[in-house]
Amino acid sequence: MPRRKERGPWFWRGAIALMLTSVFGLFAAAAMNQPPATDSETNCRMDRQDPSHTIVLVDQSDPFNATDLAWVRALLEDEARALPKYGRLTLSVPNAASPYDPLTVWSGCSPGSAEGANPIFQNPRMIEQAWQAKFHKPLMGRADEVLVDTVAPSSPLMEAMFTLGDRPDFQAGVPARRLILVSDLMQHSKDFSMYKTGTEWEAFEGSPLMDLRPGLEGVAVVARVVPRQEYALPLGEVKAFWQRWFQDTGAEYGSVT
Repeated sequence: MPRRKERGPWFWRGAIALMLTSVFGLFAAAAMNQPPATDSETNCRMDRQDPSHTIVLVDQSDPFNATDLAWVRALLEDEARALPKYGRLTLSVPNAASPYDPLTVWSGCSPGSAEGANPIFQNPRMIEQAWQAKFHKPLMGRADEVLVDTVAPSSPLMEAMFTLGDRPDFQAGVPARRLILVSDLMQHSKDFSMYKTGTEWEAFEGSPLMDLRPGLEGVAVVARVVPRQEYALPLGEVKAFWQRWFQDTGAEYGSVT
Protein backbone atom coordinates (compact mmCIF):
# COMPACT_ATOMS: atom_id res chain seq x y z
CA MET A 1 0.00 0.00 0.00
CA PRO A 2 1.51 3.37 -1.00
CA ARG A 3 2.42 5.67 1.83
CA ARG A 4 0.28 8.76 2.30
CA LYS A 5 2.19 11.79 1.21
CA GLU A 6 2.85 14.13 4.10
CA ARG A 7 1.96 17.78 3.68
CA GLY A 8 4.98 19.93 3.62
CA PRO A 9 5.68 23.22 5.43
CA TRP A 10 4.52 25.30 2.42
CA PHE A 11 1.03 23.81 2.70
CA TRP A 12 0.71 24.78 6.35
CA ARG A 13 2.15 28.21 5.73
CA GLY A 14 -0.42 28.76 2.97
CA ALA A 15 -3.25 27.52 5.19
CA ILE A 16 -2.21 29.86 7.99
CA ALA A 17 -1.93 32.78 5.54
CA LEU A 18 -5.40 32.01 4.18
CA MET A 19 -6.83 31.86 7.68
CA LEU A 20 -5.23 35.16 8.67
CA THR A 21 -6.47 36.78 5.46
CA SER A 22 -10.02 35.57 6.15
CA VAL A 23 -9.95 36.85 9.73
CA PHE A 24 -8.52 40.19 8.61
CA GLY A 25 -11.19 40.42 5.93
CA LEU A 26 -13.96 39.87 8.47
CA PHE A 27 -12.55 42.52 10.78
CA ALA A 28 -12.16 44.94 7.85
CA ALA A 29 -15.75 44.32 6.73
CA ALA A 30 -17.02 44.88 10.25
CA ALA A 31 -14.98 48.08 10.57
CA MET A 32 -16.33 49.39 7.29
CA ASN A 33 -19.86 48.81 8.55
CA GLN A 34 -19.32 50.68 11.81
CA PRO A 35 -21.74 53.63 11.80
CA PRO A 36 -20.41 57.18 12.20
CA ALA A 37 -21.17 59.11 15.37
CA THR A 38 -24.64 60.69 15.23
CA ASP A 39 -26.62 63.26 17.18
CA SER A 40 -29.04 61.53 19.54
CA GLU A 41 -31.88 63.96 18.80
CA THR A 42 -31.65 64.34 15.01
CA ASN A 43 -29.89 61.08 13.98
CA CYS A 44 -27.62 63.26 11.82
CA ARG A 45 -23.90 62.68 11.47
CA MET A 46 -21.73 64.58 13.92
CA ASP A 47 -19.18 65.20 11.19
CA ARG A 48 -21.92 66.99 9.20
CA GLN A 49 -21.26 64.85 6.13
CA ASP A 50 -24.92 64.61 5.09
CA PRO A 51 -25.24 62.54 1.90
CA SER A 52 -28.38 64.45 0.91
CA HIS A 53 -30.77 67.14 2.12
CA THR A 54 -34.39 67.58 1.08
CA ILE A 55 -36.25 70.71 2.19
CA VAL A 56 -40.05 70.72 1.98
CA LEU A 57 -41.45 74.26 2.17
CA VAL A 58 -45.20 74.17 2.86
CA ASP A 59 -47.17 77.37 2.23
CA GLN A 60 -49.98 77.78 4.77
CA SER A 61 -51.53 80.94 3.37
CA ASP A 62 -54.83 79.10 2.82
CA PRO A 63 -56.29 76.22 4.82
CA PHE A 64 -55.80 72.62 3.71
CA ASN A 65 -58.84 70.40 3.37
CA ALA A 66 -58.82 66.68 4.14
CA THR A 67 -57.74 65.76 0.61
CA ASP A 68 -54.87 68.26 0.72
CA LEU A 69 -53.70 66.87 4.04
CA ALA A 70 -53.72 63.34 2.65
CA TRP A 71 -51.60 64.04 -0.43
CA VAL A 72 -49.14 66.25 1.47
CA ARG A 73 -48.66 63.46 4.00
CA ALA A 74 -48.14 61.02 1.12
CA LEU A 75 -45.57 63.38 -0.40
CA LEU A 76 -43.65 63.56 2.89
CA GLU A 77 -43.81 59.78 3.18
CA ASP A 78 -42.35 59.33 -0.30
CA GLU A 79 -39.57 61.87 0.29
CA ALA A 80 -38.69 60.28 3.63
CA ARG A 81 -38.54 56.79 2.12
CA ALA A 82 -36.37 57.99 -0.75
CA LEU A 83 -33.64 59.35 1.54
CA PRO A 84 -30.38 57.42 1.85
CA LYS A 85 -29.08 56.52 5.29
CA TYR A 86 -28.18 59.73 7.17
CA GLY A 87 -29.96 61.80 4.51
CA ARG A 88 -31.55 64.92 6.02
CA LEU A 89 -35.15 66.08 5.63
CA THR A 90 -36.30 69.53 6.75
CA LEU A 91 -39.93 70.64 6.93
CA SER A 92 -40.34 74.42 6.90
CA VAL A 93 -43.09 77.02 6.54
CA PRO A 94 -42.95 80.72 5.56
CA ASN A 95 -43.13 83.24 8.38
CA ALA A 96 -45.56 86.10 7.70
CA ALA A 97 -44.39 88.01 10.79
CA SER A 98 -40.72 87.84 9.77
CA PRO A 99 -40.42 86.93 6.06
CA TYR A 100 -36.69 86.17 6.13
CA ASP A 101 -37.05 83.82 9.09
CA PRO A 102 -38.97 80.78 7.80
CA LEU A 103 -39.96 78.46 10.59
CA THR A 104 -38.27 75.09 10.79
CA VAL A 105 -41.04 72.72 11.80
CA TRP A 106 -38.82 69.65 11.92
CA SER A 107 -35.38 68.60 10.72
CA GLY A 108 -33.71 65.24 11.10
CA CYS A 109 -31.85 62.45 9.34
CA SER A 110 -32.92 58.98 8.32
CA PRO A 111 -31.36 56.18 10.37
CA GLY A 112 -31.70 54.00 7.28
CA SER A 113 -34.63 52.01 5.95
CA ALA A 114 -35.10 48.25 5.88
CA GLU A 115 -34.66 48.26 2.10
CA GLY A 116 -31.07 49.46 2.48
CA ALA A 117 -30.12 47.18 5.37
CA ASN A 118 -27.18 44.78 5.02
CA PRO A 119 -28.63 41.37 6.05
CA ILE A 120 -25.17 40.08 7.03
CA PHE A 121 -24.57 42.72 9.69
CA GLN A 122 -28.06 44.20 10.27
CA ASN A 123 -31.56 43.04 11.12
CA PRO A 124 -34.00 44.57 8.58
CA ARG A 125 -36.92 44.33 11.03
CA MET A 126 -35.02 46.26 13.69
CA ILE A 127 -33.88 48.79 11.11
CA GLU A 128 -37.49 49.42 10.09
CA GLN A 129 -38.57 49.80 13.71
CA ALA A 130 -35.81 52.35 14.32
CA TRP A 131 -36.77 54.24 11.15
CA GLN A 132 -40.39 54.41 12.24
CA ALA A 133 -39.66 55.46 15.83
CA LYS A 134 -36.75 57.87 15.32
CA PHE A 135 -37.62 59.41 11.96
CA HIS A 136 -41.05 58.75 10.47
CA LYS A 137 -43.20 59.16 13.59
CA PRO A 138 -41.72 62.49 14.78
CA LEU A 139 -41.73 63.90 11.24
CA MET A 140 -45.37 63.05 10.63
CA GLY A 141 -46.36 64.18 14.12
CA ARG A 142 -44.97 67.66 13.57
CA ALA A 143 -46.34 67.77 10.03
CA ASP A 144 -49.86 67.03 11.28
CA GLU A 145 -49.55 69.89 13.77
CA VAL A 146 -48.45 72.48 11.24
CA LEU A 147 -50.72 71.47 8.37
CA VAL A 148 -53.81 72.21 10.42
CA ASP A 149 -52.44 75.52 11.66
CA THR A 150 -54.26 78.81 11.22
CA VAL A 151 -54.32 80.66 7.91
CA ALA A 152 -51.32 82.93 7.31
CA PRO A 153 -51.94 86.55 6.24
CA SER A 154 -49.19 86.51 3.61
CA SER A 155 -46.95 84.20 1.58
CA PRO A 156 -43.35 85.43 1.53
CA LEU A 157 -42.17 82.50 -0.59
CA MET A 158 -39.16 84.21 -2.16
CA GLU A 159 -37.93 85.52 1.16
CA ALA A 160 -38.25 82.07 2.74
CA MET A 161 -36.35 80.38 -0.09
CA PHE A 162 -33.60 83.01 0.10
CA THR A 163 -32.95 82.05 3.72
CA LEU A 164 -33.33 78.32 3.14
CA GLY A 165 -30.82 78.49 0.30
CA ASP A 166 -28.35 80.05 2.73
CA ARG A 167 -28.55 77.25 5.31
CA PRO A 168 -25.09 75.87 6.13
CA ASP A 169 -26.44 72.31 5.75
CA PHE A 170 -27.83 73.08 2.28
CA GLN A 171 -24.68 74.14 0.48
CA ALA A 172 -22.90 72.70 -2.55
CA GLY A 173 -20.87 70.36 -0.35
CA VAL A 174 -23.99 68.23 0.15
CA PRO A 175 -24.00 65.72 -2.74
CA ALA A 176 -27.77 65.76 -3.33
CA ARG A 177 -30.06 68.71 -2.56
CA ARG A 178 -33.80 68.97 -3.24
CA LEU A 179 -36.34 71.71 -2.61
CA ILE A 180 -40.03 70.77 -2.67
CA LEU A 181 -42.36 73.77 -2.72
CA VAL A 182 -45.93 72.96 -1.65
CA SER A 183 -48.02 76.04 -2.40
CA ASP A 184 -50.59 77.72 -4.64
CA LEU A 185 -47.49 79.65 -5.84
CA MET A 186 -48.96 83.08 -5.06
CA GLN A 187 -46.04 85.20 -3.80
CA HIS A 188 -47.54 87.77 -1.45
CA SER A 189 -45.41 90.08 0.70
CA LYS A 190 -44.86 93.80 1.08
CA ASP A 191 -41.90 93.73 -1.30
CA PHE A 192 -43.69 91.88 -4.10
CA SER A 193 -47.27 90.65 -4.29
CA MET A 194 -48.78 88.87 -7.25
CA TYR A 195 -52.19 89.89 -5.97
CA LYS A 196 -51.25 93.52 -6.60
CA THR A 197 -49.04 93.40 -9.69
CA GLY A 198 -49.90 90.08 -11.31
CA THR A 199 -47.14 87.98 -12.86
CA GLU A 200 -45.69 90.59 -15.21
CA TRP A 201 -41.90 90.24 -15.10
CA GLU A 202 -41.48 94.01 -15.54
CA ALA A 203 -43.37 94.56 -12.29
CA PHE A 204 -41.10 92.10 -10.51
CA GLU A 205 -37.99 93.82 -11.91
CA GLY A 206 -39.04 97.00 -10.11
CA SER A 207 -39.39 95.25 -6.74
CA PRO A 208 -36.76 95.01 -3.97
CA LEU A 209 -36.69 91.22 -4.48
CA MET A 210 -35.39 91.41 -8.05
CA ASP A 211 -31.73 91.40 -7.03
CA LEU A 212 -32.23 89.10 -4.07
CA ARG A 213 -31.91 85.56 -5.35
CA PRO A 214 -31.38 82.46 -3.20
CA GLY A 215 -28.34 80.25 -3.56
CA LEU A 216 -30.07 77.36 -5.29
CA GLU A 217 -27.53 76.58 -7.97
CA GLY A 218 -27.51 72.83 -8.55
CA VAL A 219 -30.56 72.26 -6.35
CA ALA A 220 -33.30 70.04 -7.78
CA VAL A 221 -36.57 71.96 -7.38
CA VAL A 222 -40.10 70.60 -7.70
CA ALA A 223 -43.24 72.66 -7.07
CA ARG A 224 -46.42 70.89 -6.02
CA VAL A 225 -49.41 73.15 -6.62
CA VAL A 226 -52.08 73.04 -3.92
CA PRO A 227 -55.46 72.59 -5.65
CA ARG A 228 -57.88 75.50 -5.25
CA GLN A 229 -61.45 75.85 -6.44
CA GLU A 230 -60.49 79.20 -7.92
CA TYR A 231 -57.11 80.84 -8.53
CA ALA A 232 -56.59 84.59 -8.30
CA LEU A 233 -54.53 84.54 -11.52
CA PRO A 234 -54.32 82.18 -14.51
CA LEU A 235 -52.33 79.23 -13.20
CA GLY A 236 -50.38 78.89 -16.45
CA GLU A 237 -49.02 82.43 -16.07
CA VAL A 238 -48.07 81.80 -12.45
CA LYS A 239 -46.22 78.61 -13.37
CA ALA A 240 -44.38 80.37 -16.20
CA PHE A 241 -43.26 83.12 -13.81
CA TRP A 242 -41.79 80.64 -11.35
CA GLN A 243 -40.10 78.66 -14.08
CA ARG A 244 -38.23 81.79 -15.15
CA TRP A 245 -37.47 82.76 -11.55
CA PHE A 246 -36.01 79.36 -10.62
CA GLN A 247 -33.98 79.19 -13.81
CA ASP A 248 -32.42 82.54 -12.92
CA THR A 249 -31.36 81.13 -9.55
CA GLY A 250 -29.43 78.32 -11.22
CA ALA A 251 -31.74 75.63 -9.81
CA GLU A 252 -32.46 72.46 -11.74
CA TYR A 253 -36.15 73.18 -12.10
CA GLY A 254 -37.84 69.91 -12.93
CA SER A 255 -41.57 70.50 -12.99
CA VAL A 256 -44.67 72.04 -11.55
CA THR A 257 -47.33 69.46 -10.73
